[in-house]
Amino acid sequence: MVLLKFAESFVNSRVSADVFCDAYIELWKIEGGLGLLSLDPPDLSECLSTIFCLADMYVPGEEPLEVGELDQKGLEAAVAAALGLLSEKLSPKA
Repeated sequence: MVLLKFAESFVNSRVSADVFCDAYIELWKIEGGLGLLSLDPPDLSECLSTIFCLADMYVPGEEPLEVGELDQKGLEAAVAAALGLLSEKLSPKA
């Protein structure tokens, strides 16, 4: 749940992309090393894994981006989309 809440904090502009990416990747490694990620429900695990990949695609600075790289705005939008998809999957069906 720490990774999920941290991603929500990033989308809500509580941390910068630089801080978010470094910390998220480190937290991912710690939780993975402890075997905690395998305990997550499949939809949550998929979302957290997607966000890990997005964080890895982030490129700080203002240089031109290559294909597959994200700037801060692109990262924010992609993380928000991943969280939105998770929310849809977890919402009770009417």
